[in-house]
Amino acid sequence: MKAIDFPFRFAPGGAIALTTSYAAVVRCQVIDAVMTNLGERVMRPRYGCDFQAALFDPSDELVRRDAAGIIKNRLSQLVTRAIVRSVTVELGNPGEIIVTIVYRPSLYATDTVLALPVASEFISRQQSILSGDLQPAPPGSLLSAEVTRA
Repeated sequence: MKAIDFPFRFAPGGAIALTTSYAAVVRCQVIDAVMTNLGERVMRPRYGCDFQAALFDPSDELVRRDAAGIIKNRLSQLVTRAIVRSVTVELGNPGEIIVTIVYRPSLYATDTVLALPVASEFISRQQSILSGDLQPAPPGSLLSAEVTRA
C-alpha cells in the first residue's frame, strides 16, 4: 500500500513523498479526520469530526468530554482501519487544546498515542479574560467588536 506521507512534502527527487507503512497511513487518516470540519469537503460533506464546532466553550469539562465522545464516534465511522481506544480533550498552553487519541492501527498492533495540539482564537481570548489580561481583539477578527456599515 502506498499513500502520500504526512506532513505533505516533496521527496529529494522532486516527487511527492510517499509512505508504504500501514501504521503511517492509518495515522494520517486519523489526523485528517480529526482536523476536518463537516462541510469542508465538497464531495464528502459528512466527512470530518467537526471538532471546532464541538468546542464552543473549551474551559468546561463537560464540553470537552462531549467533544471527545464525538471525536471517538466519528473516528470509528470514518477511519475503519483504526481501533480507537480512547480520546481525551484537555487544555494545554494558553490558546491551545490537546486532543489525545489512543488507537491501534490494526488488531494485533500495539496502542499508538497521538497528541494533536489545536490552537484557537476563542480559547486564547477566553483565557486572557479569565486572567485579567484582556486586550482588544485584532481588527477584522471574528471576536472584534467593530462593525462596518456600507
